[in-house]
Amino acid sequence: MCVVVADAFGLFLMSLVLHVVAWRIRRPESYRAWLLAPSPLDAAAVLLLHGSISTVYVIGYTLISAFSPSVELLKLLDRTPGGVPIAELQLPFVAGGLTTERIDNLTAAELVRRTGPSVTLGEKGVWLSRMVLVYRHAIGLPDSGGG
Repeated sequence: MCVVVADAFGLFLMSLVLHVVAWRIRRPESYRAWLLAPSPLDAAAVLLLHGSISTVYVIGYTLISAFSPSVELLKLLDRTPGGVPIAELQLPFVAGGLTTERIDNLTAAELVRRTGPSVTLGEKGVWLSRMVLVYRHAIGLPDSGGG
């Protein structure tokens, strides 16, 4: 909590310094020149762009923070420019990445529960899976498979 307060205070101080420097270089003739007054269409465009960038960030963050067999395949092929015969294709850590690490992440998020050697859905997992199924049914997709 203290780190958040210190970071927020530091960001405020940097903004204040930037504000003072900008005003020393060129002071506005009126305060209205520094106030943003976007039209509703401009505000909608800003929100749309912000939402798009945020979505790309969230998806991109997942690519770099979580194990992905697809990313591992791309990294392997990048290390071997001559290519790899499909019959000899071996992805490192696939078994652990697809099971152990994902189960650990889902357990930490309370989406699944470990009971001895078994794994069951947690309360959040039940809610999430039901929401996904409702959406899939609403758009005409079956319970399982891609799409």
